[in-house]
Amino acid sequence: MKLRVVTPVVRVGRPRSDPGEYVARMRRLTNICQETQLDTVRIDKGPASIESRYDEVLACPSIVKRVVEAEADGVDAVVINCFGDPGVRASREMVKIPVVGPCESSMLVASSLCNKFSVLTIVNNVIPLIEENAMIYGLSSKVASVRAIDIPVLELHSDREKTVEALCEEGRKAIGEDGAEVLILGCTGMTGMAERIEKELGVFVLDPLPTALKFAETLACLGLTHSKITYPMPPEKQRIE
Repeated sequence: MKLRVVTPVVRVGRPRSDPGEYVARMRRLTNICQETQLDTVRIDKGPASIESRYDEVLACPSIVKRVVEAEADGVDAVVINCFGDPGVRASREMVKIPVVGPCESSMLVASSLCNKFSVLTIVNNVIPLIEENAMIYGLSSKVASVRAIDIPVLELHSDREKTVEALCEEGRKAIGEDGAEVLILGCTGMTGMAERIEKELGVFVLDPLPTALKFAETLACLGLTHSKITYPMPPEKQRIE
């Protein structure tokens, strides 16, 4: 089985990370099967981070392109590496393999574990986007709250301790004031921080990218993919790209 992570942002002014190290880290966090092959690609046109609907629109054409390439490469399932799930539904129209978003998969898993969950995200302006996704996924009634730590994506690892402390602070409020029973990290840039917060707060904390990868692997193992009644191929017509 082959899984691919599509990272829907461009790398601007930062050193290129080693894909091998990234894949090894994802394997450790996800505990995917030894036989499952995992690789990662990045889009070549779009924003440096996704924190608005405008960012999503800029990224979507390249996301869909990468997903179509993945199917042509024989990949069995694709995960979009952003909690906003940008381009997920459009990509599902273009391919027959599963395309999984971290927001949807994490919310589905959380909803099976508790009555109410909260999402801890980056900045206030993405809160409506996450709430809108919850409504589309039919899970609004399960959302206790969406709370922001006021740290942009590109600054999450500038001071990792500060980020973790902010997540713990908002997590305590989500549990004590909003009635959350499970927490979801609302940005894949927070990958690897869940365990620390879980120990600190004493509730399950879902790490969205590993959750999405395991979800994708499970769909592929079961031979399941998205309904073509729900996501039909776009009609034939002229399109200038």
